[in-house]
Amino acid sequence: MNIDNRPKPPSQQKLAEKLIILNERAQGLLTRLHYSKQSCEEGRTCPPCLTEKTFDSVVKTITSKFPKLDRARSSIQNMNLSNSTKNDMRQHLQVHYNTFVDILELKEYVMELLTNISVEAMSFDIRINFSLTANFLDILCRYVKMIILLGKHEHVKAIIGIYNIIYDPQCGEQDPSRDFHRLGNLVESCDTPLKKLVDEILPLSLRVGLALKSLHNLHNEKNLHINEMRDHSVYKLISQNGLSAEPVVAPDPGCKMISLEKLNEWILYGYLVCPSQLNSSDQKAWKNALSDSYIVTLFRDEVVNIHAMYIDVFERYKGHRKLVQMVQEAAVSFAKDTYLKHQGRRNYLRLMLSEMINIVTSSPGLIAPKLLLLLDAMSAATGEVLWLVRNFATDWRKYRVKVTQENFNDPLMAQLLHGIDTLSRLIKTYHPIIKRYFLQYLKQNDCIELRHIIQNFPAPEEESLLLTSFIDKLGGLDINNIDAVEDFKPLRIDWQRLQAYTNVSQSQLQLKQHEGLAVCMNTIEYHTRCVDSMDILLKEVTDLSNLCFYQKFIQDSFQKCLERSDTAPYSVVYAGVCSHFINTCNDYCPEEHCFIGKKSIDLANHFLDMTAREAQRYLEHYCVERLQMHMLTHPSFGAQLMAEARNNKEREAKKERPAPPIPLPGAESKKSRLEDMTQMDKNFAKMVSHLQALNTLPNLVVWQHTFAPREYIIHHLDELFNRLISQHIYQEGGGPLQKQIQLPSIMSHRLVGLMDVFRQLESYITLDTSRIFNVILLQHTQPEENTPGPTLASQYTEWYLDKLEEHIKSGEVCYAPLRKCFVRKHQMAPNFNAELYTNIAELQALAKMLGPYGIKFLGEKLMERCERHVHEMLSIVQENKEFLIQLRACTMDQFPTGMISKQLKRHEIFLSHCIVVGALFNFRRLTVSALKSVVEKRAPFLQKCILDYKTNIRPEVDPVIPDEMATAAGFEVDADPALCAAIQKHCTNASSETLWTLFNVMVAVTLPLQSLDINSVYRTPIEGHENNLHCVSTAVTWLSACVYTNLVRSGLEKEPLQVVLKEGMREFLEKVSERMLKLQLEEDKELQKEIKQRDSLFILLEKMVRDSNFITYDMLENNFPFTILRNSFRAVYENKKKKQQKNENEI
Repeated sequence: MNIDNRPKPPSQQKLAEKLIILNERAQGLLTRLHYSKQSCEEGRTCPPCLTEKTFDSVVKTITSKFPKLDRARSSIQNMNLSNSTKNDMRQHLQVHYNTFVDILELKEYVMELLTNISVEAMSFDIRINFSLTANFLDILCRYVKMIILLGKHEHVKAIIGIYNIIYDPQCGEQDPSRDFHRLGNLVESCDTPLKKLVDEILPLSLRVGLALKSLHNLHNEKNLHINEMRDHSVYKLISQNGLSAEPVVAPDPGCKMISLEKLNEWILYGYLVCPSQLNSSDQKAWKNALSDSYIVTLFRDEVVNIHAMYIDVFERYKGHRKLVQMVQEAAVSFAKDTYLKHQGRRNYLRLMLSEMINIVTSSPGLIAPKLLLLLDAMSAATGEVLWLVRNFATDWRKYRVKVTQENFNDPLMAQLLHGIDTLSRLIKTYHPIIKRYFLQYLKQNDCIELRHIIQNFPAPEEESLLLTSFIDKLGGLDINNIDAVEDFKPLRIDWQRLQAYTNVSQSQLQLKQHEGLAVCMNTIEYHTRCVDSMDILLKEVTDLSNLCFYQKFIQDSFQKCLERSDTAPYSVVYAGVCSHFINTCNDYCPEEHCFIGKKSIDLANHFLDMTAREAQRYLEHYCVERLQMHMLTHPSFGAQLMAEARNNKEREAKKERPAPPIPLPGAESKKSRLEDMTQMDKNFAKMVSHLQALNTLPNLVVWQHTFAPREYIIHHLDELFNRLISQHIYQEGGGPLQKQIQLPSIMSHRLVGLMDVFRQLESYITLDTSRIFNVILLQHTQPEENTPGPTLASQYTEWYLDKLEEHIKSGEVCYAPLRKCFVRKHQMAPNFNAELYTNIAELQALAKMLGPYGIKFLGEKLMERCERHVHEMLSIVQENKEFLIQLRACTMDQFPTGMISKQLKRHEIFLSHCIVVGALFNFRRLTVSALKSVVEKRAPFLQKCILDYKTNIRPEVDPVIPDEMATAAGFEVDADPALCAAIQKHCTNASSETLWTLFNVMVAVTLPLQSLDINSVYRTPIEGHENNLHCVSTAVTWLSACVYTNLVRSGLEKEPLQVVLKEGMREFLEKVSERMLKLQLEEDKELQKEIKQRDSLFILLEKMVRDSNFITYDMLENNFPFTILRNSFRAVYENKKKKQQKNENEI
């Protein structure tokens, strides 16, 4: 490259601009080079020609003979590759090859710039010309890193060689042979990169030495032991005079924000390529940097053994034996003391960051004046985190140093990350206040001071124009309009230009001779960045994007954080760290954006989900223990205590040893010491810590995706609440076929206890538990197919209907109208206590749990079962159709009872189905009545409105919707909507009407036959028949009402519903009364002896009148004498007295 050696003025050389541009380009090419290296090392993304076995020999030949390609070229030609194959190979290799070409060009530009800097004898001092010196050291270090990283790229020779061999001039691409020789020299020099770098940097080693020398004092200020930090009150906002709003100022604010990690990198890489500058006065900072770092970051997760590299450099030159010995001593110091020094520093930083957070949270007005101190502490903490991560992730077995991974284990790292993240968020939150503060500071302080400094200032024309522009810019600020967008980037670039102009040897104005101007402008640069570049400033001091490439470390650290109660409240900070990952991407390598973005999103989602899962796990344990305690307050536990006390008295009377006492509620709260914690206390503490973690951030933005941490716990709480309900539906013990469902009252009591625990969470996290209850409990009122798992409605409905239907069929359960529940007989199976599960209190608890939706679902399922029984009864009616038609038209004398029992087919089965249907209808009536009691307490006004609407409905309005509303509110209606819907398919044509009429005839003629059954006895304690015969009355009444309602709605009946119902029930009453009277006048003496329950059967007629709204006592009087009824009632009650007297006599 041609370099014009003629002297140019500094303004024409553009040294400042070149430093900025080349630094940006060097960072981008480092990213591309690292991406190329990583993709070639992974078989999934490596170009196929580097991994296929057919190219193994070619790759080995190119690597061993590079840059000679003749033998490899003949081998590829012998493969007879097609043009399409070559094109594919070029497309895969082109990105990597162009990266190497760009690195070659950048190298030439960097060396040209460094040569110009050396020729101009530019002086560097980090405290005077901060931006210029920092950019110079950055470009030097990045250049060194690039060359070393290029030497570690194993496939660089193969890529360059194959790409040159398969080049096709017709493809329109640039001829690679033009750059091949230069690339070859570059790659060959990378085999021994340090030797080449030392030789290249040697001409400008004096400039590098000046820059590095200016870092020594700054390094000594930051490389403090924890005792020194305490003595000097480093990072303390509160001074001896208390909390003050006096601003924190420094002559070099940019230096304050540089971390020790960055200083070590500059010093170590700088002296690595300029070993001649290591004179005796410069060795302290270098030795401290060596003792602080055995391995240093090359780029991202690529690291190098800096001690071995120094020894390699020193051994190449004579007279450096003493320096080799110093490197070895630094390695011993690193293994012995360094990790303890950093451990103490991290502990101190944790304390200081926590103090800062507490102070600025309570006094946000202090953020702006104390901002420099906050940024300094955050930068130091970030450097400590990066140092710890790098050393923890290193496999120390590969190095000759006596350290282990445990030396770098910090279980409290989450607290340090939390301090960095929280302070950063506070600064962003109060940035408008910071902006207003520094705008006022710039105009009312900095501008005046700068004007005073340059007054009568001897400056050349160009420098004078720049200084004047600074004053004009600052003087024109509108401090009253903070919403105005201020862009100070041109001012900062002009200041870097001025630094470049005034630090060359030929400049008339030497900046180092005017330190007051340098201090003022460095302060102005910092203040302007606080106004318009706060995000970039925070990114520089808190950038943790390097953790993206230490995924195993961050996951292990997160897991350890979850396991400790003192660090669990900070666990969400790991998800916040994921938002930094995207900062590692560069526009020069767009291929990485999607991969790293997706990786950050997946990790953030994993951390939030795991935190919520841990909170859910501890909450589940806590809920189980709390529910056990809550059940001790149930009346059943009181009964258990009473039974135990009675048993103990009996044991005392028999002089037996009493049973151990049952722990009373509250016994778990008795402690001898406050520090004694039960397992429930520990679960509660861990649960609270995880909930507090999720409550710290309202939202989190990761790669344009917004996460809401609280939503994670809400989702898991929904699952937990639903699962705990499902787990407690059935009683413990018994096999899967003998599941005994919980009593509704006990289940309701458990729900109350569970809801109390969840309400307690509102004290520790911003949570709407009412929404959880409304959603989950509403789901449990729905069918199982509409929800993710079993529901209360589906389980209780299935269990109740299965048990009732099974035991009604077997005759083990009897419905007791007097007690409003089902009762057992003597042969009742022990696994179903009918009285306990169907009494009023339990059914009200069931209605309270299931609500109107659940009771409606229960009614629908019940009616579906009834419809199956009705279908069977109608099929039996169809079989007996001809005979029933004759019975309908005849008188009672034509068909005696004995003849009917012989000619009717399956009449016993018919009546058993009718009894089951009637019993299920009675259960439906009980559940609706229980629902009415619950709704009356919870929504009395709504219930009264529905009743008023149902009562005052106009005749022309279809009563379907009002009936459904009334049933949902707990009111009984003439025609149950669920039953109407269930039997609708049996009421579709004219033959259906005839069939239902014959159905009533079938009931009327089969009822008297039950007088022969001894189980048809009427039991006065329950006011019902022992074989549930009284349920036939309910079955006939409900079925008739629903059948005729469907017939009227379908248009098969033209008369009004009330008229049709009365006529149908009148005909049924006439027929059944006629057959009952036939029992009284039966002439067959043998049959008269078999009729034992005539009186019990007659009482059934009176119950039909009471159950039906369409039959009156007058209608019954016209068909059946009341005298017979009175005699029947007297007979059954006298039988009861006789049995009681007989039992007393036996006793």
